[in-house]
Amino acid sequence: IVIFKYPDDESQLFIKRVIGLPGETVEIKDGKVYIDGVEKEEDFLPEPMRGSFGPYTVPENCYFMMGDNRNSSWDSRFWNNTFVSKDKIIAKAMFCYFPTIHLIK
Repeated sequence: IVIFKYPDDESQLFIKRVIGLPGETVEIKDGKVYIDGVEKEEDFLPEPMRGSFGPYTVPENCYFMMGDNRNSSWDSRFWNNTFVSKDKIIAKAMFCYFPTIHLIK
């Protein structure tokens, strides 16, 4: 989970989970995320995701981001500039403070 400059308006900071790394293909089929054709286990999601998106091939030095509240997250699936450039990542998130304070794994 990282903090970065939102690609469509760099005056805003967003916090999202890195889903796709450079060179990977991300596809969402029937609410399941696939990276290079392999389903990604996402037992941390608060509810099952809906929809199908992609495929997206992540360019070099870029990342594909998704929020954990997938059914109402404004993330890479919906942006004009789909990917976050490595140089726009500000920090790695370490703690979650809502709804409870805990270390992010």
